[in-house]
Amino acid sequence: MSISYTYDENNFPGEFAVGSLESLLLAFQSDGVDGEHPANTGGFYEDGSLSSNPFSGDTYAMALNGGDFAFSATGDITYDFPSHTLHGTLTGLTLGGGLNSDGTVSDDFITFDFNAPLDGDLADGRENAVHDVIWGLMNGSVEGWDSSSSVSQGGLLAVLDDAGLLGDAIPASATGVQEFSEFDFALAA
Repeated sequence: MSISYTYDENNFPGEFAVGSLESLLLAFQSDGVDGEHPANTGGFYEDGSLSSNPFSGDTYAMALNGGDFAFSATGDITYDFPSHTLHGTLTGLTLGGGLNSDGTVSDDFITFDFNAPLDGDLADGRENAVHDVIWGLMNGSVEGWDSSSSVSQGGLLAVLDDAGLLGDAIPASATGVQEFSEFDFALAA
């Protein structure tokens, strides 16, 4: 899987000083919400507007903890109400704070581009990767989220680890927006 990302250190979590991509995401998680997701404060969007179908869209976005923790997942995402499963494809993911009316994150600090979409098949139920990543984020976790009806596969951290990105060094003193991919690190090696 090939994943690239951009970040803006001006919006990093307050706890983050310097470290790896994993430590940055764990610092973000520590500012999230404990426990199962609250009453649904998120929604599906289609072409920058709330979707007319409350169970699918090209974006699913949610703000938690008074907006301090927000994410926006893009792709072709559907929620199957009978099985309570998110499925489809994930092509992008932005983390930060605050949510705009079009489903984008106001103060984004990192955006992941899945150069090959992350797929989640409804037939795999809550064990699919798309469900695991989004369900984890809905619960304020980058590590996925266990519940009475599903066991996490590791959430966003597992997906990034599979792509070989968790150990990437993220300097908090960097200027501007940085972009790295697996190819960049292969060239540097």
